[in-house]
Amino acid sequence: MEDKKTAGRQKIPIEKLQDETKRKVAFSKRLPSLYKNASKIVRACNVDIGIVSSCPSGRTQYSYVHPTSVVVIDHFVNPIMELDLGTRLVAENASNIAIENNIRLNELEAREAAEKEKIRSLEQMNNAREKCWWESIDQIDAENLTTFETTLNFAEGILKDQLKKLEIETSSSSEAPPENEDSYSSIL
Repeated sequence: MEDKKTAGRQKIPIEKLQDETKRKVAFSKRLPSLYKNASKIVRACNVDIGIVSSCPSGRTQYSYVHPTSVVVIDHFVNPIMELDLGTRLVAENASNIAIENNIRLNELEAREAAEKEKIRSLEQMNNAREKCWWESIDQIDAENLTTFETTLNFAEGILKDQLKKLEIETSSSSEAPPENEDSYSSIL
């Protein structure tokens, strides 16, 4: 078992960071996971949700709402209030779009998981098979190197013999006169 070079992925306690640069970096790294988790809650529980955040410098604000900001704010202000028809239609349309997108997202995640499984199984198959000596040429020893050199020399000799035979056959066939010279002269 090899020693790990890093501590790996660990749970980081949520506490205020004193260093402003580290705080900004942590915010930018954690914001997408916050929205992703909010999206998962919407998918799993079919709830209305709203998140408003601003970056530590205060210059930029971010928000995530489902289905619409009007619906979320109305539910926040008066939880038992019924929505008017137009707002309900907008909310239903936004929900339907979100449901379609979530179905597509689930399909893509399933495809991604299947592809990752294929890659993992191919890597396992590759690791399990016996490697040929030329796949690890940097690890070849002196004995295998001399065997390889001998094999290459032998192959070179066979190829030279084949080349000589082909040259002889080619030169003898080009020196032979055509079978019927009259047919060639009549064409010209």
